[in-house]
Amino acid sequence: MIGVTWVDVLLVALVAVYTALGAKRGWGGLVVGVGGVLLLRPLLVVGARGPAVALVAALLGGLLLAVIGRRLGSPALRQRWPGMVGGGLGGLALGLAMTVALVTSLPIERNVLNPREIYYPPRNAPWGVSAALQRSPLVTMGRSILLYPLLPEPEQELERRAYQGLRSWFVVGEPWN
Repeated sequence: MIGVTWVDVLLVALVAVYTALGAKRGWGGLVVGVGGVLLLRPLLVVGARGPAVALVAALLGGLLLAVIGRRLGSPALRQRWPGMVGGGLGGLALGLAMTVALVTSLPIERNVLNPREIYYPPRNAPWGVSAALQRSPLVTMGRSILLYPLLPEPEQELERRAYQGLRSWFVVGEPWN
């Protein structure tokens, strides 16, 4: 059994914060959360080609979502429980997407003696960080998503489809090449 590390605690706290902020914003939180999840893949594709263009696109997309969310997030609508639940769901979706994006975007380490051999998460991170990353169940899940084509296929059809879907949304190209 793999134990929970401080990295996992931080990632779960990230999801909780996004969920709480979404619930506080009500319907605006739902729009911002779902919009952020939908913008993530196009921004990853653009970012793989040119980070500067992706940064500008992210700022413009975030500004647009903020304006739309602000209009939908009037104080009268925010206090009603359906709006809070919807906003919480939007925040949860965005928090989970950000967590998966983080655990699939750690650097890949190559073996100096055998360039075809890779390590994920990297073993050359600072001591406390490296140990926590190696033992983290969430980072292990990120490894399975990122390196899905290189690993043995899962036995369960549902698990196989989940990894394929997550990989197609969160990973651009073959980062090990």
